[in-house]
Amino acid sequence: MQTRTLARRAQRRLEQTKGYRTQVINRFHRLWYRKAGQGGTWHSIHFLGVPIWKNPLDLWVYQEILFEIKPALIVESGTSFGGSAYYLAKVCDWLDRGRVVSIDIEEQSGRPLHPRIEYLTGSSTSDVILTKIGNLARDAETVLVILDSCHEKDHVLAELRSYSPFVTSGSYIIVEDTNVNGHPVNKKFGPGPMEAVDSFLLEAPEFSIDRSREKLLMTFNPRGFLRCNRDNGLSS
Repeated sequence: MQTRTLARRAQRRLEQTKGYRTQVINRFHRLWYRKAGQGGTWHSIHFLGVPIWKNPLDLWVYQEILFEIKPALIVESGTSFGGSAYYLAKVCDWLDRGRVVSIDIEEQSGRPLHPRIEYLTGSSTSDVILTKIGNLARDAETVLVILDSCHEKDHVLAELRSYSPFVTSGSYIIVEDTNVNGHPVNKKFGPGPMEAVDSFLLEAPEFSIDRSREKLLMTFNPRGFLRCNRDNGLSS
């Protein structure tokens, strides 16, 4: 009896510790995220002089993924300043493998030029863009997709459905900014990337959430690292 009582107390202490840790992480996450609105934190980050509005902890995980899977093709929706495309291209340089295709609805001057980067202008879900990406993916041994365009649920879900057939087994779709709509930031955003992921996983059993990619505790992409587990990356 005494042993069981001690075990229950230890379990309660463990649960309290986990809850406290989550509270601390979420509070820091919200503070760090809000500071960007004052021109700080992630709105003030540059990679080799190019603005890159990302969580640097996530960028560290990205280079780990690139080293592990060595993608021949990286597809990015949402280009903005081009900082993340440039970052990914430089990692590809170090690996001596891969190219980056970055898609945005707007052209923007001053984006970095790099022989591994191709910029496409148009909606990520348009037939023209998807045909282009499909042709490139068909010839690529390993394909990685990063979604960071419009964050409304319907658009992200459309992207997931459109780009998931291109992702090769063992690679990933990374859905960015699943932290909005109260996960734990920007509670008033409305259904967004996290809700799109939840809906997508119900219809795509070949994808699963890889929580090991959240090991650095604060990520802008909670539950957003989706690993492909099918035998063949391209659908027939």
